[in-house]
Amino acid sequence: MHCQAYAFEISNLKSLAESCSRQLRARADSLQNSEIKGQRHLTATSRRAGEQKRRGAAFQKELLQRLPLGHPLRRDAEERGLV
Repeated sequence: MHCQAYAFEISNLKSLAESCSRQLRARADSLQNSEIKGQRHLTATSRRAGEQKRRGAAFQKELLQRLPLGHPLRRDAEERGLV
């Protein structure tokens, strides 16, 4: 009985480890495909610039969402998947 319980726990642990591995690999791929060249190249200035870019995009999305449904800019944004 104990062997079966341990085998079940090991199986669950293995599944969890595989899931974590897939998530880490996806994150590593995402970082490799980003504009960041590496940690040494990520300065305070580039961090601020990246944050400003993200905030600007979020603000633009919010403005587009506030436009009336039939507005040409909103329709275009919806067609391109921005809203």
